[in-house]
Amino acid sequence: MSAAPPTPDVRTWQTLKRLVGRFRPVRGRASGLFGVLLARSGLEIAYPLLVAMVVDLLVDYQGAAGQLPNGYVALLWVLALVIALRAAGFYFTGVMAAKVSLDVENKLRTDLFRQVMHLRFGYHDKNRSGATIVLSLRDLEKARHFYREVFFGYLEIGLLILAVIIGSAVLHWSYGLLMAVVFFLGVGGCVFTGRRIAHMDREVSEIYDGVTTVLQENVAGARVVRAFGREPEEVSKFGRGMDKLTGSWSRLERFWTGLMPIINNWFAMAIPAILLLGAWRIGAGTGTFGEVTAVILYCRTVHYRLRPLTRLVIVGQKATASAARVFEVLDNKDRIPSPAEPKRLPARGGALSFEDVHFAYPDGPPVLRGVSLDVPAGSSLGIIGPTGAGKSTLVQLLPRFYDPQAGSLRLDGMELHALDIHELRAAVGLVFQEAFLFTGTVYENIAYGDPDVDAQRIEACARQAAAHDFVTQLPEGYETIIGERGVSLSGGQCQRLTIARALAMDPRVLIFDDATASVDAVTEKQLFEGIQAAARDRTTLVISQRVTSVRWCDRIAVLDGGVVTAVGTHSELLASSPLYQEIHSHQQLTGVLP
Repeated sequence: MSAAPPTPDVRTWQTLKRLVGRFRPVRGRASGLFGVLLARSGLEIAYPLLVAMVVDLLVDYQGAAGQLPNGYVALLWVLALVIALRAAGFYFTGVMAAKVSLDVENKLRTDLFRQVMHLRFGYHDKNRSGATIVLSLRDLEKARHFYREVFFGYLEIGLLILAVIIGSAVLHWSYGLLMAVVFFLGVGGCVFTGRRIAHMDREVSEIYDGVTTVLQENVAGARVVRAFGREPEEVSKFGRGMDKLTGSWSRLERFWTGLMPIINNWFAMAIPAILLLGAWRIGAGTGTFGEVTAVILYCRTVHYRLRPLTRLVIVGQKATASAARVFEVLDNKDRIPSPAEPKRLPARGGALSFEDVHFAYPDGPPVLRGVSLDVPAGSSLGIIGPTGAGKSTLVQLLPRFYDPQAGSLRLDGMELHALDIHELRAAVGLVFQEAFLFTGTVYENIAYGDPDVDAQRIEACARQAAAHDFVTQLPEGYETIIGERGVSLSGGQCQRLTIARALAMDPRVLIFDDATASVDAVTEKQLFEGIQAAARDRTTLVISQRVTSVRWCDRIAVLDGGVVTAVGTHSELLASSPLYQEIHSHQQLTGVLP
């Protein structure tokens, strides 16, 4: 059997402390629940003591005739009342624990979602979508069990053990000592087992992460997989992942099933010791049959109530391991900082300035090397260059998806980092190469950036984006529901809706990042007729590898290797820029240019 790979250290106690700390907003209700659990513990002490008194009365009554012992019936009524109160305590603690736990776990889920939404794009670049899905679903699902059952289960068991030791010690100190030793060894074994399982479960979780990523990518890229006939290879890759997952699960199961029988029966093994101690005390004339019965009841109560402890410890350790991963994301400080006193943009404008901008992705080579450009308000700038020139990276600095390592970017004379991030992004409308649409109506997708926009504005933007005609032919027009990523529409139709979505925000800066790459020449012409009309009142940046997409712009910047090599009009660049001439000639030969 191959050795299990090393797994990261699970900082159990630190994580537990943070998990418990999240009860702070509901501490009032949690305190009330603790009070009910405390009362239940008192009843756990009282119940066997009452039984002991009943048994001793019966022993004294043995062989006697006539009336029952004095107080016997009253004692039975008290015993029945204690049993009824115990049952009521179980009900109320269950209801209260469920409500408190649900509130806390929902807050944790919301905090994680908010954090993921606000982290820089560097986080999403480094973390595959499968990892984020697993974190959001599997790890959070397991972490929530801490609140749903583990925390209150530990608290209840702790109070129960304390009550049993106190109740046993009330009968005689030797019984209390015996129960304390048994519990210490038994609980210690459970904790050791659970901690080991937590490490093994983290390995399983990471392998499951990889398998989920393969599944998610194949579902999202099903057309590509089938188009290239790669189904057998993808099935084989998934199978290898499942083999690793099965191996890890098998190691976990063998460890679990080997120790569980010992731990589950540990508390029952204390009964012979109780009987031996009781026999010695009765023989010495210092003990009674009632006290032996009471201690056995204590032990049996703990045995049955602690039978879930092994599972509870395992669930708790798994929850802690998963919560540690959740807290790693919550602790990530790589968020876009907001200025303490943000500056406000003027009512109108759109002037852009790039000054000696340098940028590189983490652990990567330089992408932009000293880019300087000025784009007057209301003008249009085309950015063209070969693949990998840094075109898309340059414009993704404007909404602060990333920040440059050196240099400055200004909008209407103001540094971008001095502006409120929400105001900045409301001022910049983006149309990406990938046309992403949400599940919802056409109207909702166009109005995504400004939910308060009216229907007339929606229709006007759709007309500008050459989308109105095909939208009106849909079954419900603008109220037609489209699927995730717009799979019910063609690529060109999706892209026209994303352009309409950007126009609906009425931004002062419009950015088209290779937005017409997926449409045909006729549709591209229709799109840019609308785009040119929209560009008359705002600054427009057009990133493309097609000369046809940028030659209408006021100026064109040629980017190569992260450096601006030339800036000018279409005709000026044809006369002065060798790279632009090469791109133009190549596209003429291949029929891209008319």
